[in-house]
Amino acid sequence: MKGVLEFVEQIYVKWTSTCCIGIALAILAVDYATGKTVQFPILYILPVGLAAWSNKRATAYGLTVFLPLVRVFFNFPWMKLQTMPVAVLNSVIRIAVLGIFAYLLDRTSSQTKELQKKVKVLEGILPICASCKRIRNEKGEYEQMEKYVIEHSEASFSHGICKECAKKLYPEYFKGDEGQ
Repeated sequence: MKGVLEFVEQIYVKWTSTCCIGIALAILAVDYATGKTVQFPILYILPVGLAAWSNKRATAYGLTVFLPLVRVFFNFPWMKLQTMPVAVLNSVIRIAVLGIFAYLLDRTSSQTKELQKKVKVLEGILPICASCKRIRNEKGEYEQMEKYVIEHSEASFSHGICKECAKKLYPEYFKGDEGQ
């Protein structure tokens, strides 16, 4: 089962727009086949949402317009379920809602991906020397903590000295300043 899911994911990543259009056509076919009494326009969010989440803006917005407009033409074989102005108005409302949905999902996806690029987290247990505080790297060698952190994250260092160490290292500057 896991292999099948990985295969489907690889296909989706490679052909995202094609997959979204295929899903949209399948939903339109089911919508048409079920006739005028059962309506499936709520399912239009699936292909639009998948395209928007994958940052395929042209596909997402194209489907946003295409799906509701095709549904207007379903009125002809169904012997006019609604009057044409009502069908067009419903289509415009669906386009607006799907457009807002696609925009918000695209923005959320873009922000999420941007944050994932910026955040490079050190995970797990880091083997550190109890004495010198150097970290053991993947090769089994110990290296300075700063070097390790810089190489494995986006962090950088600025060195300073804490009050306790300053008193220990430079006692002549702290002789009369016990309160400070």
